Amino acid sequence: MNLINPVTTLRSDLIFTDHIPFFINQYAYDNYDELELHVHDFIEIVYVCRGKGLHRVRDRLIPVTEGDLFIINYDTPHCFYPYDRTNTDGLLVYNCMFLPAFIEHLHIELPIMRGITSLFLVNGLYPEETGNMPDLMLGTAPRKAFAQLFDNMLQEYQAKQEGYLDILKMQLCELLIKTYRTYKDLYREGPHPYNYKLELIQKSIQYMRDKFSSPIQLNQLSQQALLSKSYFSSIFKSVTGISVLDYLQKVRIEEACRLLVEDTKTIIVISESVGYNDYRFFNKTFRKITGMTASAYRKQFSTAKGNYRDA
Repeated sequence: MNLINPVTTLRSDLIFTDHIPFFINQYAYDNYDELELHVHDFIEIVYVCRGKGLHRVRDRLIPVTEGDLFIINYDTPHCFYPYDRTNTDGLLVYNCMFLPAFIEHLHIELPIMRGITSLFLVNGLYPEETGNMPDLMLGTAPRKAFAQLFDNMLQEYQAKQEGYLDILKMQLCELLIKTYRTYKDLYREGPHPYNYKLELIQKSIQYMRDKFSSPIQLNQLSQQALLSKSYFSSIFKSVTGISVLDYLQKVRIEEACRLLVEDTKTIIVISESVGYNDYRFFNKTFRKITGMTASAYRKQFSTAKGNYRDA
C-alpha cells in the first residue's frame, strides 16, 4: 500500500442501479490489486463482521477488527485493506451505501432524524477524531444484532421480491436509529448530561493525542476531569469501547505506523519517539494491535523503501 497513491472517485450513478440510491454487499477482500484509495458522493456505512485489517482514512492507517462500524461521509478519501495480499486474517465487511434521498419520504420522528443527521451523517460524534477510530466498537451482544440487520438487508436487496424497496428503507432507518441509540446509551449512566460526558472524554482524548510521547498516568487524566480513577475509567470505556490504557497504546501505535511509513529513522528511535522506552514491550504491543511486527509493517507499507534501517 502506497500512501501517495492517487485518489479515485466512485460515482453514485455507477454504484446505484435502476435509479435506486441504495446498495449493499458483503466484501471478502479476495482481490488485493483492485483496492485503491477513493472518495464518493454518497454515504457509506461499513461494518467489520469478521477478521481484522486496516482502514486508511486520508493519510492515517487504522487497525480494525470484528465489531467496528464506520460511517464514511462524502468526499472522504479512504479504503479498507487486509494485512496481506491473501487476507490471512479473513477481513470481511458489509458495505451499505446510500443517499439520504432514499429515505427522505419516510416520516421518521423529527428529533431522532435531526440527531442522526447531526451525529453521523454530517459531523459525526467525534469531529476532531474523524478517521482516527471506529464510530462504534461493538461488544459481543450488539455485534450479533448489527450483523443480523446487515445480513437481512443484504438478503432483501439480492432477492428483490415485491415490496423490497419499502423493506430496505425501513431496515436502513432501523440501522441508523439503532446506531444512534447505541451512541446515546453510552451516556445514560451517572448524573452528568450527555454533552458533558462527551466533552470530558474529548478533552482527555485530545490530551493523549497531544502528549502521547510523554508518560501519561490514569490519575493525571482522572484528576483533570475531577473524577475518581474508577469512575473516569468507566465513563471512558463506555464512550470509546476500550480502556484508557488500550486507547493510549492505540494512539501511540497509530503514530508509530505513520512514522514507519513516512520516516527513515530506526524502529528503536521511532518506538522511543512515540512513548515506549521498553523496545520489547513496543514490539509486543505493535504486533497485538496491527497483527504484524513493526519491521514487517515497514517493509509492506513504506513509501521510502531501501532508505531505512530496522535496528
